[in-house]
Amino acid sequence: MRPLLLWIATCLTLSAGGHRIASYSPGATQTLIDLGCSAEIVMATRWCPLPKDHSAARTADVFLPDLERLLATKPDLVILPRMANPLWAEKCAKAGLRTLILNPESRDSISKDILLLGEATDRADAAKKIAAPLTNRPARTARKIIVIWDGVMAGPDSYLAEPLAAAGLNSALTRGAWIKFDWELLVAAKPDAVLWIQNSGADSLITTSPEKALEMARIPGVRDLACLKNKHIYQVNSGSNWLPGSGLTKSLDEMVRLRNAIGL
Repeated sequence: MRPLLLWIATCLTLSAGGHRIASYSPGATQTLIDLGCSAEIVMATRWCPLPKDHSAARTADVFLPDLERLLATKPDLVILPRMANPLWAEKCAKAGLRTLILNPESRDSISKDILLLGEATDRADAAKKIAAPLTNRPARTARKIIVIWDGVMAGPDSYLAEPLAAAGLNSALTRGAWIKFDWELLVAAKPDAVLWIQNSGADSLITTSPEKALEMARIPGVRDLACLKNKHIYQVNSGSNWLPGSGLTKSLDEMVRLRNAIGL
């Protein structure tokens, strides 16, 4: 009886929402979950933050897309990351699938994506509530930060700019989305803090990083930075909460805590 009830509940959820969603973006998948669309996801990537027992096929691969695999899941909505090959998007559309491409990366692309997915899944009101914390700007003076991730630094036009600004932080860089990491650029930027993001399967709290501070103290010029002397060198493990999606709202409190640690 229990499996039958679960099957009926799932069917009712799908019929109420009217969607069968294929997501090629882990960040978008997190947003869909937060919008209440988990039961409507029929296809996702192997990196998407779905429970292990979720029924969605894990065969979505934006780098090696397969139309037959996609059609086998019978989706009516396909969500592609902003960097997806336009020919693949066109192929999906020609197959009769409603195809949605996330917004180009910018300093407000996260809230735009949340609202876009909310409209596409008939959950516009829920999307507005989720996006609201990202669009607020604190009255306190923003502090400058350098975020380093996989050999690049997040600039003022990266998707991280929006949640950072909501926490009272701004990129210490003057332009660009993602800039190749360079010690001289970091010294010239004179950040109030440095945050190193480490790739991981699970998110963590932001903590001070004595290891990174020790590494930085060995570099001429870097060792003289005020952020190093003031012990404002931090690190965090990244799971879905640092990807371009609503997961960033869950990291917002941590960013605020970092901002408060820097002080006035």
